[in-house]
Amino acid sequence: MQQKILLVLFFIPCFLFSQDYIYKEFGLNEGLPSLQVYNLYQDKNGIVWFATDRGIANYNGYEIKSFGVKDGLPSNVVLSFHPQADGKVYCSTFDNVLFYFEAGIKGFKPYPYNAVLKQSLLENQTIQNVYFDEAGRLHVGCNYKIGKLVIDKKGAVVENKKKGTSYLKSEGNYAVYEKHKNTLFYYLSDDISKLSPKATSMPCTDTKIEIVGLPNFEYLIYRNEFEISIRDKSGTILKRVESRLRPLIVRAVDSTHFFIGYLFGGGTIVDVQGNVTASFLKDQSITNFLIDREGGYWFTTLYSGVFYVKEPKIRVFNQNNIDIPIYSLTKNPNNELFASYDNGRVLKIDHDGNSSIYSNSNNMVRSFMEHDARTGHSLLYSEYKFVKKGKQTQVDMLPSYVLKFSEPTDKGLLVTQLGGVLSVDLNGNTPEQYVKISFRTHDACYWQDDIYIGSPQGAYVYTRDGKLKALVHKNKLFGYRIDDIDYNEKRNELYFASLGQGLIVYDKTTEKVTAITKKDGLFSDIANEVHIENENEIWVCTNSGLNKISFGADGKYTLTGLKSSDGLLNDGISDVEILNDRVWIASKKGLVYAPKALFAASENKTDYLLRIKQVLVNEKEAGLESLKGLSYDENRIELNFEAVSLKSEGRLVYHYKLEGLDTKWYSTKNRKVTFSSLPYGDYVFKIAAQDPDALQKANFLEIPIHIKAPFWKEAWFIVVSVIMLLCIVYFFFKLRVFSYNKDITRELLRILVKKIKRKENYFVFKESGRDIRIKTDTILYVKSSGNYIEVVTESKTYVVRCKIGDFIAATPDSLEYLRIHRSYIVRIDKVDTKSKTEVVVRGEKLPVSASYDDAIDNLIF
Repeated sequence: MQQKILLVLFFIPCFLFSQDYIYKEFGLNEGLPSLQVYNLYQDKNGIVWFATDRGIANYNGYEIKSFGVKDGLPSNVVLSFHPQADGKVYCSTFDNVLFYFEAGIKGFKPYPYNAVLKQSLLENQTIQNVYFDEAGRLHVGCNYKIGKLVIDKKGAVVENKKKGTSYLKSEGNYAVYEKHKNTLFYYLSDDISKLSPKATSMPCTDTKIEIVGLPNFEYLIYRNEFEISIRDKSGTILKRVESRLRPLIVRAVDSTHFFIGYLFGGGTIVDVQGNVTASFLKDQSITNFLIDREGGYWFTTLYSGVFYVKEPKIRVFNQNNIDIPIYSLTKNPNNELFASYDNGRVLKIDHDGNSSIYSNSNNMVRSFMEHDARTGHSLLYSEYKFVKKGKQTQVDMLPSYVLKFSEPTDKGLLVTQLGGVLSVDLNGNTPEQYVKISFRTHDACYWQDDIYIGSPQGAYVYTRDGKLKALVHKNKLFGYRIDDIDYNEKRNELYFASLGQGLIVYDKTTEKVTAITKKDGLFSDIANEVHIENENEIWVCTNSGLNKISFGADGKYTLTGLKSSDGLLNDGISDVEILNDRVWIASKKGLVYAPKALFAASENKTDYLLRIKQVLVNEKEAGLESLKGLSYDENRIELNFEAVSLKSEGRLVYHYKLEGLDTKWYSTKNRKVTFSSLPYGDYVFKIAAQDPDALQKANFLEIPIHIKAPFWKEAWFIVVSVIMLLCIVYFFFKLRVFSYNKDITRELLRILVKKIKRKENYFVFKESGRDIRIKTDTILYVKSSGNYIEVVTESKTYVVRCKIGDFIAATPDSLEYLRIHRSYIVRIDKVDTKSKTEVVVRGEKLPVSASYDDAIDNLIF
């Protein structure tokens, strides 16, 4: 029975929202030795290092490796990293010991004068910063220490003023800082009369400080135990950063922004006017912050390990802790966004980012909305009711469960249901019309007076004369499940989101049907939703991310997109909406947004710092230079390589080829390639690393390899051997010892050639579409079978399409074979016994025909 319902939309204000980042957490399960992490550093190879209270660890985008005392560290409690201009990275420990490592070089080495260093510092003084000057002298600045400690390269203390905190005066103390290339070295002092020309001082009464220079050093950030101040390069205070929280660290972000990490207060990015521009990890104790070379954010914490934000421009919109799949998105003419959840709730987000509950369902049944810019109506499906807000009209109850609203057009709105399609005139001029269909409908779309329908069985059209036709008869692409249909009026094209064929494009002008699939650059062949932004820009929601398709004037198109590997919450995208320059993305895990600029087509110019980590020759470690002069028996080569992309997280693909051996390129995700038995010669190993999801030009690394020929392959040896052979043949013929039997001479030549030509020979053929090569010295005999031959080897029989008369000519060592029958060829050195009627090869008797008697007589063992 049809019922009328009153048109009333209710609003439940609840302005609870937050905008957060998408974090990946690294803890004990991921390989960190401890959750107490003090510092981090990215080396020149792109690897990130972590200092913890249980040693240090590094991460290369694949796995975390930990290092402790057993690996050469002098102490497990490592507090900080101090990179130097010469490439060494010094590490300071809790007990004031220094050690260092170098990127790409195995092992850790202690500072040779650690005993002097420890004796020169008091127990409460902790190394804060380290600097080596051009003379090799060590400069150390510490907390709670007046003056700096300087130790020369022979271990002698050049400068040291032993004073503890009790000796600090309330006045007359200074913070002194010196700029050395990209390093700012600082320390406390009570005497500035003998400062170096590079040093600048500022009055100070603090015992524990940190000074950070922003790039270009126009601004300094000064931190004591309780507050932070922004200063100019002379040290004059410009602004104090007010906070009730205790700051732990400050780090430079760019020339006008810096990061503050707080104890139990998360972290913030602040500009030089003191304004907070971003906040992170509320309630965490952040001990350090790093922006990696790919733009990712890294945070170390005092109690929770490490956090990583892959793409800081992508933000999560959290609404009152709602963690329920989002079904659809839509916007109204006021640029307000409406997110419909599977639990029946509809959330409204205004242009300022404030959110409120727009509609709430008591029966937990999916709700969704649509807005019509032409009529101004807001259309809501909630609690099995279809509500139209705008003019005072009435709408009948729908006869079955609603699945979707179509995009509103001049003809109205189509509502797809389990058993049909409801046509609604948004102007109210005609009553609702219901088209009953015997199957489930997923979406519908008007084209002129026809209605195109998507279903699990494929695409259909309901014509103006009331007939339902399956489009699969027009094109087999329409036989795939269709979840969404949209019409691009200006291009006169219908778009179908399909399960299996990506985006199906139906050009109504030319009646041409094409598909944009994964092989064309779409993230997945399973498309969930299509969104038309304008004539030339459409968005495709897939099971593997969100794609943007931009059509050009020439009919060509470009594809860009984002997926979880680029920083999204997950890959299963259910809907998308564009508000100004912001892209809102709905998925099963929630709602995120990103600037539209992230979808701009651009070449990925990231250098993945591909390098050869290790070379093994005959399973022994060797240097790269040694590959240029290997002996003939040093022909087993293993190359271990690595490219680093923290953002790609192990997705990098390596393309390689060994020029001189390979004719085609190979691809692998492994970081090792082995060449087990290379012939002598010159080669070039070419390799490049690429992200399979990025538009990128490959930059190849080239490694030359030279394997010397064996001495019997050298020109001098060949010349001498040929001369000796000619002499022997001459004397044999001269004496006419073997002149009566040319076959003996043939056998002699065969044996001599075999002795000189020791290189393994192969017979190459195709079998079942595969290229196969076998060593010829393993062949026993060949049997003819019409246009095929059976090649019998020591281990297997191969069937080859070849006539027996052509076999000997096809082998590289034809002198080794003898035909004994019209159907048999034997390898001479495999014959065990012979007679006039048969030969025996490995216990198998082979017939000898009368026409080949002479061949058997001439067969010499």
